[in-house]
Amino acid sequence: MEATAQRKIIHGIRKTPELQDAFQVPLLALPTFLILILTLAGFGIITSFYLAGELNVITLVLINSAIIFFSFTPLHEATHRSFSRVMWLNDLLGTLSAQLILPGFNTSLYRFLHITHHQRTGESQSDPDERFISAPLFNRVLNWAFLDILWTRYYLSVWSERPQGERVRFCAGLFFYISVFVIGFSSSYALEFLCAFVVPMFLGRIILVYLFAYIHHVQGVEQRSDPIGATGMIDTHTINRFLLLGQSRHLIHHLYPGLPWYRYDQVWDVARKEIPASKIKWGGLLGRMPIN
Repeated sequence: MEATAQRKIIHGIRKTPELQDAFQVPLLALPTFLILILTLAGFGIITSFYLAGELNVITLVLINSAIIFFSFTPLHEATHRSFSRVMWLNDLLGTLSAQLILPGFNTSLYRFLHITHHQRTGESQSDPDERFISAPLFNRVLNWAFLDILWTRYYLSVWSERPQGERVRFCAGLFFYISVFVIGFSSSYALEFLCAFVVPMFLGRIILVYLFAYIHHVQGVEQRSDPIGATGMIDTHTINRFLLLGQSRHLIHHLYPGLPWYRYDQVWDVARKEIPASKIKWGGLLGRMPIN
């Protein structure tokens, strides 16, 4: 099916009368706000238990890694302007949520990187996330853990094309990022900093990229030429839907990026009747999305 025909189907689903309310951004997306509060509070509470000697290091690392993974969703929603229709609040909450997984990052900077991914999904030279999918195994996992380095290199490659204000914010964020690690590792709590934050941050990133990117995208298939075929769906077991916070319907996210994550199912119930079954790729939690 040609891209033009696919886009006609996508546009038709978007215009379905029963879905018009689904695409409305709320004043404040309460499910997303709840995740933000729980992750920030949870990280503080779990870390304080560890510092008080009431939690062993393995439990600390496992729980904080999961918390940091979940903290990405509010940032992701704010990036797509789906957290709040009040733009300054949307971006403020997104920036706040970024600090556990990407210290110093702000919503507008990540918006550029992530929207570029959506516009150029699967394009080897211009998709900022393409190396998450195509790199050899060892390099791929390194890219997942050090995604900040991967994205920084990408941003520097387009430095001259970006607005001056954004570049200033990038430099300020980079200074903040470096400062966090310098202060953390030079303090008398360096070991606690490593166990409570640094190791969980890297593990949380690996979990995030694996579950939100690697298993959903089809290597070598560009969304520009195959809007439906470039991204897949994960089987709908309850645990998958919980772990992925709606991203088991990642195809729906790529077709309608501004749709709040908790409304993917509502749109999927209509889309599944309109999209030819042969165009939908299904995968699971183990392994990358099949090409055919």
